[in-house]
Amino acid sequence: MSAPNAGRQSPSPSRQSAAQVSEPASGKADAAPSATHAQEVSDENKSKGLESNPVGPLEVAAHEKVSKEGRGDV
Repeated sequence: MSAPNAGRQSPSPSRQSAAQVSEPASGKADAAPSATHAQEVSDENKSKGLESNPVGPLEVAAHEKVSKEGRGDV
């Protein structure tokens, strides 16, 4: 092998898999959505009334553990 680092050179075409030999697909399936689509989705989410700082899943339980309400006379 003539590569400076062993194992870094591509195998010969006769030893490559079909995925390596064939040309990559040039479809637009992986393309990002357009800017107008992104803006529409953003506006839609804003109209749903999303909270800017939602309550975490353990925040209520943590507050109940440290609050003095409901403990009775200790």
